[in-house]
Amino acid sequence: MEQRTEVMLLREAELKLKEKHMKEILKEEVGRSLRSRGMTLSLALGGIIAAAQVIHYQLPHHDWNMTNDMEVFPILYPFAVADSWIGGSTEYLEGFLYFLIIPILAVLPFGASYFSDQASGFLKGLYTRVSRKDYLAAKYLAAFLSGGLAVVLPLVLNLLCALVLLPNLTPQSVFAHNGICAASLFYQIYFSHPAVYIVIFLCLDFVMGGVWACTALACSFLSDYKIVVAVCPFFLQLMIHVICTMLNGIDYSSVYFTQSGYGIQNALVPAAYVLLGLMSAWVIFRKKGAKVDIF
Repeated sequence: MEQRTEVMLLREAELKLKEKHMKEILKEEVGRSLRSRGMTLSLALGGIIAAAQVIHYQLPHHDWNMTNDMEVFPILYPFAVADSWIGGSTEYLEGFLYFLIIPILAVLPFGASYFSDQASGFLKGLYTRVSRKDYLAAKYLAAFLSGGLAVVLPLVLNLLCALVLLPNLTPQSVFAHNGICAASLFYQIYFSHPAVYIVIFLCLDFVMGGVWACTALACSFLSDYKIVVAVCPFFLQLMIHVICTMLNGIDYSSVYFTQSGYGIQNALVPAAYVLLGLMSAWVIFRKKGAKVDIF
């Protein structure tokens, strides 16, 4: 009985020590991702596109609201935040460009970091201090978080500009500026609480950014060139988008269903992207990373 108690105490102490090491590794990897030059470059690129949309569309919408008397022409309805921010309508060129290059924005901070760690010899020293399992899990989580942040932060900046320039009115369906209708998921929320609707899509965009960043990790073993690893998620999304367009099924393209102004027609589509993307990326990254010879 005493031996069993002693064994249980040893196992508990071992688990606590392992958990402590895992937290330290995760903290270090997340810190590296946030301090990386890739994160700075991604935020700068996304910020430029978001700012261009403000100049090209939001400022003219603000001027239109200020120069038209809604009381004299009651049929007119002012431009609002929900349909004027970068994700509010598929009519915006900058919006289409932004959601098209989401994989690039997501990968830049930390998506290709495993490839860099291996190529630089960093892993040789690291694996003498921590287990591969803990490192791979921390790397995966850090890539997911950094990819999501890199995608969402410029969108939030653009949304804040819209809130400053335009009224946060409930949208109307008579002269709509986007494709949200009764066939769209969460359409009741859009027409009653547009801010909540936008937050839902920001969360979706965060998750999709994480999915593409983790996809890059899974592609780390495909080539000896970092640029190939970095652009794989972008060309994967582009290929899917082209196929969906050719088959008249753009509802299945992540370029569109991530935009709040286009909406989601089938909840299974984004769910499939997220679940299949994260699970397949993790399985490939975990198995390949555990077997690759870095010494």
